[in-house]
Amino acid sequence: MMLRRTLWIALIGACLLPSLALATARSAQLETWKLDPVHCMALFRVQHAGAGQFWGRFNDVTGTVTYPRDDSSAPEFNVTVATKSIDTGTAKLDRNLQGPDFFNAREFETMTFKSTGAERIGPRKWKVKGDLTLLGKTEEVEAVIETTGVIGNPVVAKAGWEATFSVFRSDFGMNWGVDNGALGDEVRLIVGLEGDTGPGA
Repeated sequence: MMLRRTLWIALIGACLLPSLALATARSAQLETWKLDPVHCMALFRVQHAGAGQFWGRFNDVTGTVTYPRDDSSAPEFNVTVATKSIDTGTAKLDRNLQGPDFFNAREFETMTFKSTGAERIGPRKWKVKGDLTLLGKTEEVEAVIETTGVIGNPVVAKAGWEATFSVFRSDFGMNWGVDNGALGDEVRLIVGLEGDTGPGA
């Protein structure tokens, strides 16, 4: 009886070990990539006066991405954008957009995005849900995010991502110009990210 029980335990252990080893290997592949603000930006597009599409950008984008470079699981994003870093190419307009009618950068210095889940839609391509916080209000948004490249060695590497999504600024209480059509409500965003992993990252 004792011998039979020992054999069963050995058999179960032999079956479980490969699964445990695989789970450990998958866990070990997860890496934290520190975003490089020099090579990150957030572009936005909004319709002006019912006519042209106006573009601007935010230059100060920081945070981290947790991601296994073999794409075996979804990237997880924790991104912060400094609202004062808005750049339209016109200083007067930048000051206006930093003001209380828009991003209110004095009171709300940052906007943030933290992912909460993802669905694979292709190789290195994911539909990512997350919480966007702007003007002190948090709303769930969905972005299509593509890993644009991974390069390096097991110790030091770089990776990049591009996200595209749309938001309605009135959802966050940014209502100026919505009712009279002076400025569109829907804002299209393209966010380019590059991160480093390893010593110094």
